[in-house]
Order: sequence, then C-alpha cells, then structure tokens
Amino acid sequence: MVVVSMSNNNFDEIIKGMKSKKSNEETQDYLIKNLTPNQNKKLKEVLSDKEAIKKLLSTPKAQELLKKFTEDKND
Repeated sequence: MVVVSMSNNNFDEIIKGMKSKKSNEETQDYLIKNLTPNQNKKLKEVLSDKEAIKKLLSTPKAQELLKKFTEDKND
C-alpha cells in the first residue's frame, strides 16, 4: 500500500488548512500547493485504486485523520 509520509506537525497543518477550505476545488488546490510532488503522486495513486482506499481507510492513522476532519472547525 502506498503511504504519504509527513511529520505530525506538517500533518496537522495540512488538516487545518484543508478544513478551512469551502469547496473541493479549493481543497484540491491547497493540497497540490502544500504536498510535495512525490506526495501528490502517491495520493493520486491511492485515490485511483478502490482497494487501496479501503485498506488506507482501515488504518489507525486514517481513523485519526477522519476524526480530525469531523472535529469542530473552531478547534
């Protein structure tokens, strides 16, 4: 499985930035600008493979990510 690696501080920054966006297009633009080219490539690979998405979403890190996305935007 392909994993996009980054530090916890970078991870938290990316999550915070994504939560502030109002549309999917803004979020995509934000990711393109804030992930490295290699991270963007790996993300696109995972998103194009349904089985990889299922595996990724079942990981503890993905569960943590989903929890952060569902937290109140005022955090």
